[in-house]
Amino acid sequence: MLSVAQSAELLNVSPTRVRALIASGLLPAEKAGRAWVLREEDVMQRASLHARPGRPSNGAKGAGRTNPATADVPGEDYSTALHDLYLGCREAFRFRPDSALLMGAESPEEAAFYVAVADFFLAQRQRELVRRGAY
Repeated sequence: MLSVAQSAELLNVSPTRVRALIASGLLPAEKAGRAWVLREEDVMQRASLHARPGRPSNGAKGAGRTNPATADVPGEDYSTALHDLYLGCREAFRFRPDSALLMGAESPEEAAFYVAVADFFLAQRQRELVRRGAY
């Protein structure tokens, strides 16, 4: 878990900008007392977007561009493939991955992926319990 100041340093932005990203929903965070805490995975994912300095574009200039992430998916409905991936991950990570799965990963990146996906679904279950007033 990271503080707003730590997140700002990793993102190379001001703490005020991090709070604005949190308020807009672009950066997930949770309140811990009076302070915001952010998952390191969420901050690193935001940092990997390679945002450029300056004002964000209004989107008009980017209209008509193809998404590079989907450009090399021949003959496949990409959103359906992603939805299927989500459903598969949700089913596979109903429980925390055990140490055997993590030790059997082919790379540290694969093990980190398992942990990050499991953490995501755990956070979703926790939010649902909080929403229902279970704790």
